[in-house]
Amino acid sequence: MFMKNAGLLAMASLSLIGCGGADMELPDGDSAPAQTAEEIASIPQGLTRGDVDYRAWQWVNVGMLYCQVPNGQWDSFCGYTCSRTGAANTAQWNPYRSDCSGLVSWAWGVAAPGWNTNTIFNDTTQTQRVGYWDMQMGDAITTHNGSTGHTMIFHGWNADGSARVFQELRCGLKAQDVNIPFVKNADGSLRWVADGRTYWPVRKKVL
Repeated sequence: MFMKNAGLLAMASLSLIGCGGADMELPDGDSAPAQTAEEIASIPQGLTRGDVDYRAWQWVNVGMLYCQVPNGQWDSFCGYTCSRTGAANTAQWNPYRSDCSGLVSWAWGVAAPGWNTNTIFNDTTQTQRVGYWDMQMGDAITTHNGSTGHTMIFHGWNADGSARVFQELRCGLKAQDVNIPFVKNADGSLRWVADGRTYWPVRKKVL
């Protein structure tokens, strides 16, 4: 079972320091069009929080490459063809973008190619913001401002107060299991000092 391997996953977690500092590039994944009402209505339901957590971890486990397009397509943002190999190359994943919002979309059971960060952050028909004190496994931690954003799946709080998350960070990197020392704001939001932005815990309404 996945949760029985939590200790092994923690040992495999990547250090955030090595991924860049305040100037690190955090692509938003918003080049894809928003889904239609019909596409949203067809989204599969019924996933548990444990399912969401496991589905996000799956991309880390297979080393899913960051791409803002589905598998096999040219990614003009990253400057390479999205080429998934080995365990990352599957019929269920290939239609999804494997950027930050693609990972959250897959984990949440959203239909391919997935929502973008604007939908995750702003579409109150599908999601709702909560305070950090109410965060639960499977929630997203998301920021969106103008045309840029980033999102990740929350696994849980660590003993040192940092948050363990699963994310797709940027071009050239693979899905990550990382610990982020967010600053907790009084209004319930979180500040990621490394990139200087404020994030909100976001919950898919059916979870």
